[in-house]
Amino acid sequence: MATLLNRAANDPQRRDAQELVRGLVSRELVFGVVGPVGSGTSEVAEALERFLEEAGYEAKILKARDVITNWAAVQNMPLLSSSKMGHTEALQDAGDQLRLSQGNAAIAVGLIDQVRLKRAASIGLEVKNGEAVRPDDNKRAYIFDSLRNPAEALLLRRVYQQAFCLIGVICSEDVRKGRLSLKYEDAGLSRIDLFMKRDEKAEQKYGQQVSSTFHLSDFFVDNSVPRFNKNPAGEDRPNPAWTVVDELGRLVDVLTHTKIIRPRPNETAMYHAFGARMRSACLSRQVGAALLDQKGNLLATGTNEVPRAGGGVYGGAFEDFSDEDPHPESDHRCAVHGGYCRNTREQNEIIEELIESVEELKLKATPELIKKLRSTRLGQLIEFSRAVHAEMEALLSAAREGVSTVGSRLFVTTYPCHNCARHIVAAGVDEVQFIEPYLKSKALPLHGESITSERLGWIPPSAFSQLPLIERRGKNPQVLFRPFTGVAPRLYRRAFYKDRDLKDDNTGEMLESFLDPDGTGVANVLQLSYSQVEAVLVAPDLEKGR
Repeated sequence: MATLLNRAANDPQRRDAQELVRGLVSRELVFGVVGPVGSGTSEVAEALERFLEEAGYEAKILKARDVITNWAAVQNMPLLSSSKMGHTEALQDAGDQLRLSQGNAAIAVGLIDQVRLKRAASIGLEVKNGEAVRPDDNKRAYIFDSLRNPAEALLLRRVYQQAFCLIGVICSEDVRKGRLSLKYEDAGLSRIDLFMKRDEKAEQKYGQQVSSTFHLSDFFVDNSVPRFNKNPAGEDRPNPAWTVVDELGRLVDVLTHTKIIRPRPNETAMYHAFGARMRSACLSRQVGAALLDQKGNLLATGTNEVPRAGGGVYGGAFEDFSDEDPHPESDHRCAVHGGYCRNTREQNEIIEELIESVEELKLKATPELIKKLRSTRLGQLIEFSRAVHAEMEALLSAAREGVSTVGSRLFVTTYPCHNCARHIVAAGVDEVQFIEPYLKSKALPLHGESITSERLGWIPPSAFSQLPLIERRGKNPQVLFRPFTGVAPRLYRRAFYKDRDLKDDNTGEMLESFLDPDGTGVANVLQLSYSQVEAVLVAPDLEKGR
């Protein structure tokens, strides 16, 4: 590095600026793992660690619970309990207190401190407060098991930038509950249910908010099936259906560009949905949907937005010119017309009417009571929103064009609500894939005979209708609603964009190894801040720029 940095900026023999910057790229990767309790985040972290070590990385797992335990010890906060569940709940309480006292990203800060210590130990440096521990040229990876609050993921992504990758671990609720029942045998199902709900979405923002953290992931992997099966002798044997290692291997290939990896159909479809999502001006949330036919062709996209007479939604149609914003007087989206959410206002009016009509409530009407009423299903009413939902707009767009939706597949950024679910079933859609959960949805309880979340043994409804009558008798076709797996939209461009040479220009032969991108920027995070890199590039004595 010294020879790279000590040439004068005006020296015609100095290294090319792009080559110099490439020399400042860190060879470290940083992974976060997030998943609801019982999903097996530790199992995924350990599998990733083994794969990275085989790929030549010095990999370390750093546990969030160790950060909490160390902080609790300093605070003299007892964590011991007579039961496993009691100990885990004490850890939850301590984690909440740590975030409450030092900010929602406090645990991420503790993990960052552990990275500095691990890196310094590997390099043989002494850690000094306020001084950076610069990475060397060795390949290292740090795996954080596991994140529970969105502020943690957002801070880590800001600090480590493109070197950070968040892995979301998918696992069905029934499987998770079964695993937790075995782990906490003395807890009982009701206590486990409360434990799972607190983990998914605690009442306080400084608590565990796994559902909000999960959808920030760059990559999703399914850990629902067991890693091992029992043979007739009762011995553990590898389960061929457990593909976690294969999927993590593909992720590392995607991040390091050691192979030519291109998107799967579902990854491209969800990328379309994510793009459609950006069109929404809804004050509550942005949702996007993409409808594809059986061959993977895009039929329509949709976003949650206020419908416009004549077909479609506001903001989606051409005005006089395609590069002009709509005239404010003809734009009736909530953000422009009124500036408030009609659904929330209607909820509040219902709550006010309830309080006024019940004398016992009227006498106790306080802000706290109103907050409690809003936390009930009254606050979950969705029928008064002016927006057509993304799934519905996609289906309606296809209908306006006369395109059949039978046998289609729908990719949506958020789990469909129960209103959309009934129309999805009626439209003949075979499958729905989603990223974000939607806790208000009653799709499965209301339409469980027509919707399934079980992939094993599933027959697409369009194929079911072609079966002989004797095979269909007594059975119902079901639309598959399942979580999206693979490269998330936020990672899509970095994963699949061709930013480097893949072949020898003279022979046309594919290169055995692919060089770093030339002229389009660096693929990974820099060891220095951009202000330090500026100084390195232009300083007469480049060594002073360090």
